[in-house]
This record gives sequence, C-alpha cells and structure tokens, in this order.
Amino acid sequence: MRKLFLVILAFPLLCSCAEPRVVDEVNMSQAIGYDIRKDKIIEGMFIIPIFQQDKMGMYQILTGTSTTTSDVQAIVSKKADKPVMLGQTRIVLFSEKIVHEIGMTELTDYLYREPQLGNRVFLAIVEGKVKDFVNTKPPNTNVNIGVYLSDLINQQIETGNGPETNLHLFLGNSLETGGDSFLPLFKLINKEVAVSGVALFHENKMVSKVRTDDMFIFKTLVQNHRRGIYKFKLKDNKSSNIVVESIRSGSSFDVSSSERNPSITIKLKIKGQIKESMRSDNLTNRKMIKKIEKEMEDDISKQANRLIKGFQKKSLDPIGLNEKYHSKNKKINYEQWKKIYPMMDIKIETKVDILQTGVSE
Repeated sequence: MRKLFLVILAFPLLCSCAEPRVVDEVNMSQAIGYDIRKDKIIEGMFIIPIFQQDKMGMYQILTGTSTTTSDVQAIVSKKADKPVMLGQTRIVLFSEKIVHEIGMTELTDYLYREPQLGNRVFLAIVEGKVKDFVNTKPPNTNVNIGVYLSDLINQQIETGNGPETNLHLFLGNSLETGGDSFLPLFKLINKEVAVSGVALFHENKMVSKVRTDDMFIFKTLVQNHRRGIYKFKLKDNKSSNIVVESIRSGSSFDVSSSERNPSITIKLKIKGQIKESMRSDNLTNRKMIKKIEKEMEDDISKQANRLIKGFQKKSLDPIGLNEKYHSKNKKINYEQWKKIYPMMDIKIETKVDILQTGVSE
C-alpha cells in the first residue's frame, strides 16, 4: 500500500518534467515551401491550419525572408502571434531554381538537424515558383495544399507510378559516396497541381528528370512494387492502346565479376492485368495475350535501355548499380567505378506475365 502511495505521489512530478505545448498556443506548420529571389534571398512559406470550429479547412500562409532556411522560421515566428513549430509538417517544397543555385546538401542540413521533423516527411521539387504552388486551392477538397500534396505522393507510391521516397530515404542515398537520389517533381498545369515526373540528383545537384511516361519503368528499376500503370501501343493495323496494371513487379540484377569486361544484366519482371484495351478482340484468346506480353516486353526493354543510357551519359546512378557491382567486386572503389560506369555493358531483360484480362465473355 505504501509503495502504491509513493507511485501516485511521484506521478505528477514526472509528468511535470515534460514541456507541454497546447495547439492553441503555437502555429503548427503542415507544409513548408522555399523560393529564392533574384537578390539571392530565400523566401520561406509556412502553411498553418486554423483550428477553430467555425473555420474547418481554413489555413493561413506565413512568409519570411532570410539568407538561410533555418533563420526563415525564426523570422516568421517574430512576425506571428504565436511561435511557428514544425511537428506536424508533412511536406517540404523546394523550387527548382533554389535547388540549382544552393544545392540540396545545404537546403536539407537544417531539416536533418531539426528534431521536430519526422523521417517520413516528404520532400518535393516544384517546376516554377513555390509561392504560386502554395497559393493554389486543391480541387474538390477543403484541405490545404500541404496535406493535399502529401496525400497525393502517398497515393502515387501505394497505387501509382511514384517510387517510394521521404526525408530519411533521400538523405540516406545522398550521404552515400556518389550521392545519387530522387524526389517527386510537380508543376502547375492550367492552374492545377500535377505530377510532372521525378527529379534526379547527383552529388548535391539536380541534374536530370524522369518524365511521367517513364515513371513506371523507373519505379520498377529502383524497387519492387505491387501497383502501377503502363500504357503502350500494340503493333497492329490500328496501333491500339493497351493499359496494363501491375499486380507485382520488380527487378533483379546479375553482376559479372570480370574486371576487364564489367557488365550488369537487369531483369525486369512484371505480373499484371489488362486495365484497358482499345481493341475489339476477345482478350481471353491466349494467342492474343502472348502477343501483348511479347510486345510489352519489347517496349519496356527499349524504354528502359534508353533511360539507362541516359543515366550513364550523365554519370547518374539512381538505381544503385554501384552498390550492386561493388558487392561482387570488392576491389573496385568509387573513383574506379566512375570511370567504368559510363561505358559499362548494361543489358535489360524483361518478362511480362498477364495474369488477368478483366474481360468476360
């Protein structure tokens, strides 16, 4: 009984050690955006939801300028009625211009050190001004642009052609030797937010892009996944469009141990179902299914080869081939890898299995 009394007595003392923060006493950011002006000054934007019963879905955008990203938060807090906190931040947006002029290492250093931010916060690149982006009203919803974009990225990862990414994964890839990584890319089309591809990074700088038509192949190259959409034209009299939805897709790698003739064979395996066909043929016909599988294999191999050749030309390695090659050839260091990678023989082999047609007689 005495022990129970002591525990009850100590409980409020233990609770009082934490520093409580009531939602009404702080501005909780749900999204952050950064632009850079012509005079090299950074402009930061913080999207703050308004927690009032009669203002559901309302939010405010607090802005500030400084020479560093971390100082922008302090500047905004000085101008606001309550301090700006980052504990609810879902996404951080960077304009393409600020990434080119400053670099991602410097821009993410503050985020990496900020204890309020979780590792699963999304990072994304905007083609154009972030300021225009955050002032856009998402269609058919009362959420702010930060919540809308984070939900959009998550939906693309789970059911679309977007590769998995977040702050933790980006920094992990960027901090490795060579520093190749990727982030979602957005732009405004007819004043509406749209996915425009994937931004590719090499050693701190954004150096290339994967456009939306290639996102399914890119996702299959970099990770195993269960969902995604691929569209191609069947070589027939009508050049019919075929849309295949992935059920289970991914890649494996055969790496040669030869130092004289280094090579890697990338094997892409797609199991899917026909989502849509612009043909009148009965797709339960096995001969037609085999034709679709073969032509899809050829089309994916061709497009994947084009992507890989482009990566080699720019010394980009978002797939992580360096790590896979090094696992078989321990003597090869990064400097040697940089010399052999652009000329390396990289083959693509694709296997497509159509498991369902979605068509009944």
